[in-house]
Amino acid sequence: MKTSTPECAYVTSAVGGSVSQVSLGDSAIGRRAMTTHRGGIRGKVRGFSRESRRNLLRRLASINRSAFRAYEGRLISITLTYPNEYPEDPEVCKKHLKALRKRLTREFGEFSGFWRMSIQKRGAWHFHLLLFVPPSFGPLKELRSFIACSWYEVCGKLCEGHLLAGTWVEEVRSWRTATSYMERYVAKPERFPQGVQTGRVWGVWSEEILPVQWETVKVSLNDAYKIRRIYRRLAKMRGRGHLCRLTAFVRYENVLRLLKFLGYCQQE
Repeated sequence: MKTSTPECAYVTSAVGGSVSQVSLGDSAIGRRAMTTHRGGIRGKVRGFSRESRRNLLRRLASINRSAFRAYEGRLISITLTYPNEYPEDPEVCKKHLKALRKRLTREFGEFSGFWRMSIQKRGAWHFHLLLFVPPSFGPLKELRSFIACSWYEVCGKLCEGHLLAGTWVEEVRSWRTATSYMERYVAKPERFPQGVQTGRVWGVWSEEILPVQWETVKVSLNDAYKIRRIYRRLAKMRGRGHLCRLTAFVRYENVLRLLKFLGYCQQE
């Protein structure tokens, strides 16, 4: 069978974000690949794969930073731990996390965020959260107290020390700090004990309320090959033959500059 050569290509980028993809052929396929999981039957989830980590970082990189700042939203990083006595079943821990989220929503209203379940050297599960909250979410001091008391209660009031030292809550002042926190903690590569069925170890809460918008520009094949070479360098990839799609972490402003240099003007 003869393989058909695409007549055009597309560059799909997250407006105000830092992730972009060049795809040969159908632009809709490229958008779906950036925002959804592949089809098929998924097996039991064990651990945190490289593909899952890339997907997590792309979700963060797709957020429109300028829109979130204009909204005057706040970024809150949270760490949740267990005391010496802790549940070994990760599903029990995730039920505790779900209960905490419900309490936060009842107290402060809707919010979105990323969560990640990790395991400490002593074998205890713990969570890292990065929350995107509205300006009315309450003072940091009040939030710290509420989360400490709520986590202590949903975990079963295991010991008084857990009330004092079971949580860590900080406000993230810059997007660079937020990205660093995601890479170091939420998206940290990690191996889990062999044979443990962790289920999902990360997720996004209320992703639909995050400011995410995709923009697609049709380009010629020649220009697509040029863009793909640049994206390869940014992604530090070696040549791997014919690639229909290539994704790289690149600022939206730089994508616009590159497209303008190649003669593609965006509509205002």
